[in-house]
Amino acid sequence: MATSVDIVLKEESGIHRVSEPLSVGIPFAKGQHPAGTTFRVNDANGNSVPAAFKSLCHWPDGSVRWVLAEFLYSLPPHQTETLTVSEQPSPEASATGITQTPRGWAIETEAGDLLLHKGQPAWEFFGATSPIRTEAKLTSKDGLPCHPVSNGDWEIQHQNPVYAEASLSGHWMTADEARLADFSCRLRIYLQTGLANIEMQIHNPKRARHPGGLWDLGDEGSVYFGSLELITETGCPQEVKIQPDSLNVPEAAFTLRDFELYQESSGGENWNSLNHIDKNGGLTTLYRGYRLTSENALEHTGDRANPLLSLTGDGQPFQLAMPTFWQNFPSNIGYQKGKIIVGLFPTRPHNQSYELQGGERKTLHHLMAYANTSNLTWAYAPLCPRLAPEVYESTDAFLWFKANADKDALDTLIQEGLDGPSNFFQKREVIDEYGWRNFGDIFADHETLYQPPGEAPLISHYNNQYDAIYGFARQFALTGDRRWFELMDDLAKHVTDIDIYHTNEDRAEYNNGLFWHTDHYLPAHTATHRTFSRRNDTSSTPGQTGGGPAEEHCYSTGLLYHYYLTGCEESRQEVLALAKWMSKIHEGTNTLFESLIRIKRYDLPRLKAILQRAIVSPHTYLFTRGTGNYIQTLLDASTLAPEQGWLSQAEKVIQGTVHPNDNIEARDLLNVENSWSYLILLASISRYLTIKQQEGDFDYSYQYALTSFRHYTRWMLRHEEPFLTRPDHLEFPNHTWAAQDIRKAMLMHQAACFDPDHKEQYLTKAQDWMEYVTKTLRSSTETYLARIQIILLQNYGPHHPNSLKLPDNVLNPDLLEQLEANSPRLSIAALSARISKRLLTGLVNFRPDKEKAWLNARLER
Repeated sequence: MATSVDIVLKEESGIHRVSEPLSVGIPFAKGQHPAGTTFRVNDANGNSVPAAFKSLCHWPDGSVRWVLAEFLYSLPPHQTETLTVSEQPSPEASATGITQTPRGWAIETEAGDLLLHKGQPAWEFFGATSPIRTEAKLTSKDGLPCHPVSNGDWEIQHQNPVYAEASLSGHWMTADEARLADFSCRLRIYLQTGLANIEMQIHNPKRARHPGGLWDLGDEGSVYFGSLELITETGCPQEVKIQPDSLNVPEAAFTLRDFELYQESSGGENWNSLNHIDKNGGLTTLYRGYRLTSENALEHTGDRANPLLSLTGDGQPFQLAMPTFWQNFPSNIGYQKGKIIVGLFPTRPHNQSYELQGGERKTLHHLMAYANTSNLTWAYAPLCPRLAPEVYESTDAFLWFKANADKDALDTLIQEGLDGPSNFFQKREVIDEYGWRNFGDIFADHETLYQPPGEAPLISHYNNQYDAIYGFARQFALTGDRRWFELMDDLAKHVTDIDIYHTNEDRAEYNNGLFWHTDHYLPAHTATHRTFSRRNDTSSTPGQTGGGPAEEHCYSTGLLYHYYLTGCEESRQEVLALAKWMSKIHEGTNTLFESLIRIKRYDLPRLKAILQRAIVSPHTYLFTRGTGNYIQTLLDASTLAPEQGWLSQAEKVIQGTVHPNDNIEARDLLNVENSWSYLILLASISRYLTIKQQEGDFDYSYQYALTSFRHYTRWMLRHEEPFLTRPDHLEFPNHTWAAQDIRKAMLMHQAACFDPDHKEQYLTKAQDWMEYVTKTLRSSTETYLARIQIILLQNYGPHHPNSLKLPDNVLNPDLLEQLEANSPRLSIAALSARISKRLLTGLVNFRPDKEKAWLNARLER
């Protein structure tokens, strides 16, 4: 096994890059590097590159599993260079130059000193000339200034030879001392160059009221504000150079005393899409693209700005760039009387305000360079470090991963997602999936399938169904194509801000959960990314007119890999938060009210059936994708926080869902509309088995799950057929069902590994189903649709040859005999114990205020 890893840097945008900050997640094999190993980066000539390393995850034996490498690097246009990461024999040099002063933390860089003002979202840079001071400012919807109240002082989170990073959190108070919204600010400054990367987040922690399970704009839980800006005082008036599109038209530059560059809309052909409406349904975008004005005179117009601001003259050198400036419109950059204005949420014309829905947040960032060390144009086309796919394969970084496999029909279908006429980037243009609330999400164009010809596509958002983030991450690792990385990164940032319900004030089964995609075949209207709108008279689901986050729409594995590949801490936090949310949905919150309701809803009907001498299943979890998603999320959390018992919880769920001697016919799995998603549950059990086998842990829980998995896959061999074989049994018999059949093919490939006595039968069936799927989709007019593409991406991999081999005698014969002899039947004694446990748990945890809060959340008080 290689002791070093190569990082390939390829400059593809024609930009001369000087000291560009780079980061890359690197996987290592189990036992390859013990905990505490230090690493180094060297260039092609063997020269040391200053770098920082952060362990992201460890194997169960404590060895390093993933590490994040961070460094600065310079690269000429259109050049490719290879760096090498290897073990470092001596520890890294400790970072210095951070001191606490009466005014706040002082951070020393080679370009000057940065002061973080104590307890304030403000900082000041002291360089060769006059200081430059920046402060965050929020205004209310009436345009009145708000003031920040911090939760303490800046916290130094990272300190290493490359950068120092600090964060501050708090909330904004209005002029009449009402709490408006929360904030967090994270500032990273690079010690060698004086480059600062600033992230600013605004968050509404209140719950939405969602009457009737409808989540439209204008909800009582929303908050409204007028602007969020960063104001930088330059010390003295200077001339400013502004390049509206530094990436594509760098020669178009203006030197002005005062100006404003305002990105009003995406600048795309559909800039005035109904995707951009307010709570009243009114269009919010006023004109196409951006305008550059100076002293009220129009200087320049364009579609999509990638602005670069530079101070000229004798003052402190300074540059500013805002990545995703046009994508997250409205945005602005201005310079007025010695002050640089960065409009993260700029002041709107005609007294328009911004609405932040209950539990919604938005994070935006920009770059400030306090020295003439580089041109920040690279901020709009950053380098994308790549590892060879063999690195991911040899380290078991992804399950069922094969580097450099021959391309087949499935690869051709997937490539349509990048190169086809309706690829994922082009989908954004159709409904203008841009703006601060939309950018990064995927247009759910499959929802337009039954629209009348010629009708404008309805607005529909995808919300990461079937884990597009994971599919994008996996394809990036396989191919190194940066477009997959961009799709993954954009979507992950959108999901963690917009699609997750960031509140603790609603019912537990909603708090911090992931919202469903937009209601099937209906426009989103004013529900934005929250599924159900009062403007739709009916729902696509019969009998359902509303709802909230739910267990059947929870996808965390992509966020796990986004964290691995980028080190994004928000993605890590959301994986763990989703695991806690799913646990509360399935296990409850242990209130007495809830315990009594669960007894009435679940236990008493079973007691009645037992007394009537019916055979009652002992299983406590549903045989659906909701349980499958629960297991997947628990497995994700177990890799990040193994000490918290997530893996044991996953084993409990598996044993509470399946049994090696289940009466499968009673499950009614061939009732496709109601039962098809059992395939997702079986895939989660397969993943569990693979993880346990990687760890060499073949305990009782493994053997129970393996025996149960075989029981179901053997049934599939005998009974399953393509979903569209009986189209009259389907409500919408379209080719999404053909794509879903790929789940069966991949399960057969996995079963061939876990049940070798039937290997040839599994492989034959897998090949039949794979040929059916690819042949059907090759000739289909629906193949380009988002849902079909993402199903293929999510399930890619098990069809390639792999090294997974089941050890001999993995099953204990006595245990196998015992499991197969026992019938999964619920007894009165077991049910009585279950009821007693519920009651005891509710009584032990009884608190009047807790019970009241549980009840109020459900009565919409």
